[in-house]
Amino acid sequence: MAQNDPDERLVYLACQHIFRGSHSHVRRLKVIRSLIQENKPSLADILREYNIDRTINVAKRLLEDQVFDDTLKAKIRFPELFDVSPTQNAEREASEAEAARSEASAVREISEREASRDIDIVSQAKPDNEGDRKTEKSHLGANSDINKGIPSLYPVYIQYRCQHLITTTIQNLLEESCFEFAQQHFPHILAIKGWDCPEAVELTEWTKLIARHSPQPVKGTNKPIDELFGLLHELRHSAVHRLRKTANGIERLAENAQLFLEALDDSFRSEKVSVLRRELKGAIEELKRNKDLLEGKLNTQLKNIQRKRAELDMCEKTAIESMGLDDQQCQNDVGEELNGAVRNLMSNETQNAKGKGKLFSIDQGLSQSEDDFPEADLTIYSRELD
Repeated sequence: MAQNDPDERLVYLACQHIFRGSHSHVRRLKVIRSLIQENKPSLADILREYNIDRTINVAKRLLEDQVFDDTLKAKIRFPELFDVSPTQNAEREASEAEAARSEASAVREISEREASRDIDIVSQAKPDNEGDRKTEKSHLGANSDINKGIPSLYPVYIQYRCQHLITTTIQNLLEESCFEFAQQHFPHILAIKGWDCPEAVELTEWTKLIARHSPQPVKGTNKPIDELFGLLHELRHSAVHRLRKTANGIERLAENAQLFLEALDDSFRSEKVSVLRRELKGAIEELKRNKDLLEGKLNTQLKNIQRKRAELDMCEKTAIESMGLDDQQCQNDVGEELNGAVRNLMSNETQNAKGKGKLFSIDQGLSQSEDDFPEADLTIYSRELD
């Protein structure tokens, strides 16, 4: 186990899920220790390598520096943890564009259904053109196979309850502003129609009334009147028909609502939407940084897994080769023993054959001696008689 303090980045990545929300404000060493003890299984890797007391001290230092409070502070401290490659940026832009096209298609379907029921709706803006659509579709196809099998965290969404609260709040502000504008410029029409409050009709009816009786209510904006009204209708459809939108899509609707309120000289409500937009942008950036961190963490884990897999593959290859070499060595050893046994056997047979040959020669000599011996005896006997 290492005797030095663990790297702050390792502790941040390991403890980020622990010191979240209210726990990010913890400062007492005893409470920090308790939280780390409760989450020991998820900290097994870092605690296997580093002493728990040293890990707690580093976590306390990060908490005191408020690194766990905000991913922006974490990004300033550990910028490399939030790095995004150009390829990842391209994929995310493509996913956002694809989601925007899907949302626009849903809005068009709703508008067409309402138009078929003889509801007069002002022409809505086109969120993209066909050329851009083809280009981005081609771009998406070129990158869709990258990191295949890994779920993407993009595009960015917020909780639907929060989305619905934002869109309905903005819609109410717009209806109130339209009602006040109508009271100031053509109150007789309100009296004829019997519209005595902002809730009397939907936002689309208010915009239709303003477009008909005040042709240039949006002076000072950079958007055409039909495009601005179309985006307001998209806001209404999203709120009424519960259309899921990306966080960037919601921010875009809020931006157009602010432009419309400014065009009506409603600075009070315009400022409210502006504050809401700032909060929304901050939330979107927080979500993006967190997603970048999580994807970077996953990439690091996948690289480690890939490295370990390569090591295991090498171990497997070595084990297989070792088995083959051991088997070959065993064959060689057994073969040598068998060859020795055969050589010994053949050597013994040769010696036996030579021994039998010598015995045969001796027997043959003795037989010849016995044949010659009677003649010798007769010669000796005849000499004795003489």
